[in-house]
Amino acid sequence: MFRFFPTVGEEVKAVNNAMHMRGIKLGGSNASKMIEYRLVPIMMCSLRIGDELSAAALTRGLDAPVKRTNIYKIGFRLQDAVIFMLCLAAYAIWILGLFGIHAKEWYGGVMGL
Repeated sequence: MFRFFPTVGEEVKAVNNAMHMRGIKLGGSNASKMIEYRLVPIMMCSLRIGDELSAAALTRGLDAPVKRTNIYKIGFRLQDAVIFMLCLAAYAIWILGLFGIHAKEWYGGVMGL
């Protein structure tokens, strides 16, 4: 709601500027044309803005039944530690390979290969 009204206000200004450039004034004998030329574009813009803001809210998960993760404390668990150790081992093997120490040489002395 707080994002809707400022955006509609900008659209109203844009419609008013467009009508001013076309020479359509607020007064005059053709009040129905003035309402049609100003009210219909503002209503259509309001519908479009509402749809866009609704889609943005759904994308951010504002209607989700679970607690939001940016509020809920997320900790470092056992699964994270295991994945971290696997990545660290793969990185260490890669670094050792850069220095010419290959897995066969390393495991050859340890496992009798």
